[in-house]
Amino acid sequence: PCPQPCQCYGHTSIFCSEERMREIPAGLPGNATQLFFVETALSRIRSGALGPSTALTKLVFINNRIQELEPGAFRRLPALAELELSGNPLPSISPRLLEGLPRLTVLSLSSNALHSLHPELFTAVGSLQDLRLRANRIEALPRDIFHPLQHLQALDLSQNVLAELPEGLLAPLTALRVLKLSDNVLARLPPQSIPRGLLDPLKRLNSLYLSGNPWRCDCNLCYLHSWIHGNSEKV
Repeated sequence: PCPQPCQCYGHTSIFCSEERMREIPAGLPGNATQLFFVETALSRIRSGALGPSTALTKLVFINNRIQELEPGAFRRLPALAELELSGNPLPSISPRLLEGLPRLTVLSLSSNALHSLHPELFTAVGSLQDLRLRANRIEALPRDIFHPLQHLQALDLSQNVLAELPEGLLAPLTALRVLKLSDNVLARLPPQSIPRGLLDPLKRLNSLYLSGNPWRCDCNLCYLHSWIHGNSEKV
């Protein structure tokens, strides 16, 4: 049976959208492969509230009121491949949140209220291919945060408040094809918004988005200007 007030489509998809829903409903079918929570009153996802399930591959929370995700909230979902947590007033994320998700390939944390990310947040999800962090309030990124993500193909950092990118930040991302840095505050703040050599390891990059930044065209942008000149078809 489909738990109230959710709707079930076939035996695999569950859609929950109830503005008074404050807890994950009990009795979710264990054979569901897709689970959606949209525009509910959920403010906290407790550890153990979901699963165990070896069938769930897609989990989506859009436009809820989530402010807290307990460490290990998704630990009992080993088959999960896509996780979306967007449009929530979520201020921070525990470094243990993504533990136990060895097959995760798509992660969206867009349109939340994140100011920073823990350096070890992505340690357990080395299989990620698509990471979306658009429209948060991220001011800075730890230098080694992307070190585990050697299979990442798309990274969206647009619409944040990044003033500079640490030297070596992108070095591990040798498989990256799409990089979005639009609508930040990248300019030429010391030492440099875009350090010399930052983009050189990205041999497979075919799309780079830089619009909407307050670039100051002086000698501090020589490296970026040279890179764009040699890769104009990608920008």
